[in-house]
Order: sequence, then structure tokens, then C-alpha cells
Amino acid sequence: MNSNATMPTAGARTSIKRLEPLKAATESLGLKDERVTMRLVREGKLKAVRVGNRVLITTKSLDAFAGC
Repeated sequence: MNSNATMPTAGARTSIKRLEPLKAATESLGLKDERVTMRLVREGKLKAVRVGNRVLITTKSLDAFAGC
């Protein structure tokens, strides 16, 4: 996975409880491939932050994308 300059890193205002790891987010969307989830992030359909080398998806964007 190459670095994405548009993906912010987690700051002091980011709540870890409101972030889901890439694999869990992929499963919660009913997808099988994490690359599809990353494509949704790159397209701006999901919001994510990078913490070290981990990608965490915001639960708010997951709910909005899924229509919840």
C-alpha cells in the first residue's frame, strides 16, 4: 500500500472508538477484498485516517455509505 497524501493522520481530536480497522470495515460493508475498501477511500466515498501504517475508517462515513 503506497502512502496517500490526502489521507490525514490521527490527531488529538480523533476518537479511536469511532474508527474501524480496514479489515473490519471491509467485512461490515459485506465486501471480501480490502482493496475495494481502499478504492472507496481514495474516491472520497469513505473517510479514513492513517495511524502509523494502519488505515482506520471512520464509523460515521461507514454509516453514511451504508445508508444507516
